Amino acid sequence: MAIINPTQLVDEFKKSGEFDRLRRELLSQFRNGEGIASFMARVEDITRQKLASDQKLQYMPDAAASRELMQELDRYPIVERAVADVAMLSDPVFATGIRDSVKKILSEDRKVTSEIAPQTDANAPDVFRKVGCQTSNQSPPIPAVEGESRREGMDAVRAVGGTAEHAPPAHEQEEMDANAALPP
Repeated sequence: MAIINPTQLVDEFKKSGEFDRLRRELLSQFRNGEGIASFMARVEDITRQKLASDQKLQYMPDAAASRELMQELDRYPIVERAVADVAMLSDPVFATGIRDSVKKILSEDRKVTSEIAPQTDANAPDVFRKVGCQTSNQSPPIPAVEGESRREGMDAVRAVGGTAEHAPPAHEQEEMDANAALPP
């Protein structure tokens, strides 16, 4: 399947196993890092406060009490703060690794796409010639990813667990878009 939008790129990224590897690596770093102690202390503090202020929790079934406590924890941005404190997310090597993985996936996709339709039609629009599509073919041409907007790219970054602050700057994104549109 040709990758023609960020959602498909995210799906392929997850299928490659890279998403799970990064998730495990981030979790491991968080568990072994300095932030876990303050995170756990904050969770315990919020839980104790809720138990002290709501005596009925002591008499509730465990599942119901757990649900109430989880709702209380959700009211505070402790998870978001813990994620923001993970140093690995701001590491340029980490971002480069993700970019390399995405480039590899796109390159493999382009390779498969060009093997499927290796000849190009001279009358085909420029966008389709770059990926080796024929306009005279019965099947519809496969468009290139180059036309995707930065917003859609940001959606893809968020879908793999990143945030807009971890996305590449606009000039790098434009360069990546231009490189992605080139034939392998």
